[in-house]
Amino acid sequence: MVAANVVLARLLNRVLRDYPLAQERLAAHGGKTIAMTLGPASGRLRITAAGEVEPVGEGATDEAAVNFDIPLSLLPRLAAADASAYHQVKFSGDSELAALLSELVRHLKWDVEEDLSRLVGDIAAHRIVDTARRGHEWRKDATQRLTENIAEYLTEEKRAFITANDLETLARENETLRDDVARLEARINQLAQTQSPS
Repeated sequence: MVAANVVLARLLNRVLRDYPLAQERLAAHGGKTIAMTLGPASGRLRITAAGEVEPVGEGATDEAAVNFDIPLSLLPRLAAADASAYHQVKFSGDSELAALLSELVRHLKWDVEEDLSRLVGDIAAHRIVDTARRGHEWRKDATQRLTENIAEYLTEEKRAFITANDLETLARENETLRDDVARLEARINQLAQTQSPS
């Protein structure tokens, strides 16, 4: 896991360098350790006095200021910036630091295209990011259309669920039936009174 800690620290520091204010806020917590558990994997990072992070080796004994427990099932939602997913991440320890880290994770954005352009050039980087973005949008659109189609099939074809129109029709028919029954009762009472011997 040490290698993963190194890669994670480099990636986070790359993003943090674009946000000096975030580094300044993190620097106030310099020396504190962050422990993360992601499914079966775990890692530790230490905040530096410069407001960056550095990997903590496996033999380190310092206690973590904050511990995050992230279920693997949350990863896709966290990657998609689903706000409700952040509330399902469990943490213990320094709540002020946890709140700061949560805020930074939600608001700091990695300019992937800029970093890719240094490796493959501007045009290739733009095409790679654009293709990935379109693929993500297509997946989102396809998921929404599939959900809508299933809902329509279940309500219209299989009649598994009642629609709003059906519910309104049922309510109108129920009122009509209630009025008819009331009129019939009144008519029966009227007939009963005319038939009774005086």
